[in-house]
Parts: sequence; structure tokens; C-alpha cells
Amino acid sequence: MRLPDTTAETRPNLLPNGARLIIGYEFCERIGFYSMVSLLALFLCAERASGGFGWNSKAALTLVGAFSGLMYATPVLGGWVADRLLGHRLALLLGGACIVAGYVLLVLAATAAGSAAPDIPLGFFGTRLSGEPAHLWVALDFWASLCTLVSGNALIKSTLVVTLGDSFSKADTRRERAYAYYYAGINLGGLVAGFAAGSVSVALGWPAAFSVSAVAMVIAFGAYLLLGRKYLRPRETQPQPESAAVVIEPVASEAKVRLGILAIFAALLLIYSIGSFQLWGTMSLFLEHEVNRHVGSFEIPTPWFTSIEAGALIIAAPLFAALWSRLARRGREPDIVIKYALALSLGAAGLFCFAATGWMHVGVTKPGWPIPALGIVVQATGEVAAWTVTYGLVYRLAPPRLVAAVMGAFYACTLGLGGYLGGLTGTYAQRWGDERFFFTLAVATSIAALVAVLIGPSLRALAASKGVALNAPTA
Repeated sequence: MRLPDTTAETRPNLLPNGARLIIGYEFCERIGFYSMVSLLALFLCAERASGGFGWNSKAALTLVGAFSGLMYATPVLGGWVADRLLGHRLALLLGGACIVAGYVLLVLAATAAGSAAPDIPLGFFGTRLSGEPAHLWVALDFWASLCTLVSGNALIKSTLVVTLGDSFSKADTRRERAYAYYYAGINLGGLVAGFAAGSVSVALGWPAAFSVSAVAMVIAFGAYLLLGRKYLRPRETQPQPESAAVVIEPVASEAKVRLGILAIFAALLLIYSIGSFQLWGTMSLFLEHEVNRHVGSFEIPTPWFTSIEAGALIIAAPLFAALWSRLARRGREPDIVIKYALALSLGAAGLFCFAATGWMHVGVTKPGWPIPALGIVVQATGEVAAWTVTYGLVYRLAPPRLVAAVMGAFYACTLGLGGYLGGLTGTYAQRWGDERFFFTLAVATSIAALVAVLIGPSLRALAASKGVALNAPTA
């Protein structure tokens, strides 16, 4: 007797194998990224005697901002290359190989830094390159690792999102659920990353901590090599109309409106991102130097606070999903405009917590860690409110032939520019004082939330005029 096929593709309640592969790829890749970025500012500012580079905070924050910005900005080019030149499968292959190589180079640079910590080369950020050959080798290796990571990430960042969508037929309502799992994979990767990188850095030092990133990416890349060709199918082609000349103009007009709507949402999310990216720079340095992180005799490693953010994201995601479902059954679920306004409000509240912590610093007595930890949690819930609806929105509104490039452009305008501006604005914290800096960001984010509410009616009317829904489709 022949047994029934129980693979995911024939069981409608499960995700296709290709979707699960992409979610796993993103999970491991995010472990690598978040491990590395949670350590970077701390490593750059660490004393040379402890194996760091000994940079000042302004130089470190500027580099972290530039690196974060490029990691999220270059996918607009990488997405175009994946769409039009390489194809999505080859882009994931080449991009994954570059990221593995980048982390290996970074581990080598951190290993050599203990004996030959370099100045910043080529006069960047206010210092100069040492003339010693050992210093030159470490500096070149370090910069090569960052460039390689940016190049690899450019190819895979938006391509993973699109490839996940391509794992489903056009009318398959499981796609929205897959994006929720994809987002959960990102957050779970962040949760693992902070605890792993922080613990390893304390126990074994910087090179071993950066090795966490390399190992995670090797696992992702290996799984893709073994299973990608088997489980990932080509992107569906769109049928051409019989008379293309008749429909070109209205289609182009509708595409402009759709892209304009995405641009408005990108501008709102940019404001939120500037505040949220402080976690990788100014907030980390603030927690490291200005906050009492002790629980009894144990001192919490600073990278663990990035895991607090990820844990909050994981917990908040199903809670928001349950809330939206309950409101939807009553016909009261808010649309994406209101969800973005909520995200900005929560982001502002988290920044106010950091400002309050700075004001509690009296003399040599450092404020405790619970309030900034609460701020991280609150800010993270705002991210859930925005990003869980963003992936599907971009996939639905982007022109079919350019969806990876549009996803990359959205990353560039929100996370890319947000990361860069987050690092750039972070350099003012020392000049203004941490509490004033965080308070200013909180006020700006609150104003953006109010703007979202005020433009909501006009944005809904614009979307409706072109038949664009600002809510995700339901089964």
C-alpha cells in the first residue's frame, strides 16, 4: 500500500519547504549580523590592552552608523542585480559566500588586534594610519571584512524577502503568515545573537565572539547549498496583455501612486529607525559606561541588552497578531497608517526612558539598568507594530519585475538612511549630554507619530483612488 505524501507542499496548513529554507537562512544570517553589530562599537572603543582598537566614541559611532547605513542601503542595488542580472538563486549563493568570507576576515583582524591594534586608515574620522607593517595589515584586513560584508548583504537582504514570497502561488494566503514567521526568525536570531556574543566575548575575548557570526553564516550557507536547488522555484512570470499599448499609461500611473504611498511610509519609518539604531551605538556605550548593570555580584554584559530587544520582539509579535485578529473580527482592526503611528509613539516612549535614566545620574552613583531595559522593550514593541505589516505591503505594491529592487530601496530609505543618521546623530550625545540627546530624539519621534495621524485621511483617500488596500489580505 502506498503511503500518502505528507510534505509541506501537499499539506496546506504548513509552509512550503522553500519558505522554511528561506526563513532558516534569514535566522542564521541575523545571528551573524546581530552578533557582530552588538560587539562592533564596544570592540572599537575597547582599550588596546584588552584587544580592542582603542578608538574614541565619536569615531566608533560614525563608523557604526556608516556601516549600518550601507548594510541597509546597498540592497537597492543588490536587489536590482538580483532581479535583472543574476537571478535570485545565484544572488543568494554569491551573497552568502561573501558574508562568510567577511566574517572570517573580521575574526582574523580581531585576533591580530591584540598585538597590532591599528589606527583608522587614510585619515578617516580624525585619526591616521600607523606606518608599522603589522598595523597596516590589520587595518586592511578590517576594512576588507566590512566591505565584503556590505557587498554580500547587498545581494541577499531584499532578495531573501522576495524569494520567500515566490515560494507561494500568487493567490496563496499563506504568504502573509510566512512573512510573520520570517520576521520572527529575524527576532529569534537577534535573541540568540546578543546572549551568545556577549557571553563569549566575556569568557573568551573578541575573536571568539566574532566567530559566532562566522559559524552561524556557515550553517545558513551550507543549508542553502544543499537544499536551495531542490526547494526553491523560479519567480512566477506575469502574463502580458493582448494590447500592451492600451494599458501602459494607466499601469504606469498606478505604479507611481503605489510607489508614492510606499515613500510616505518609508519617511515615517525612517524617523523611528533613527531612534532604534541608537541601541547599536549610543545606547550601548551609555549602558556600558553610565549604567549600573549589576545583579548582585554579576554584571550583565552589554550585548545582552540587544537580546532583551529581540526577546521583546518575539513576545510582542504574537500578542499584536492576536490583538489585530480580535479587532478584525469586530471590524475594528486599524490600518497600516495607525499601526505606524503606534510604532512611532512606542519608539518615543522608549527614548524617554533612556532620557529619564540619564537624568538619574547623580555624582558617581550610576542609575540602575531596569529603566533603560524597559525602554528597549517598549521601543521594540513599536518595531513589531510597523515591520510585521511592511513586508507584505511592499510585496503587494511594488511593480512585479522590480519587487526586489523596491524592497531594497525601502530598506535603503528606512534602515539604511536610519542607520547612518542614527550613528551621525549619536555623535552629539557627548556634546549635549546623554539625557538631552535621548529627550530630543523622543520629542522628534512623537511629532512624527502625530504627523502620521494627521495625514491618515488623505493617505487613505489617495490609496483608495487607485484601489490600493492599506490592510493585508486575509484568507
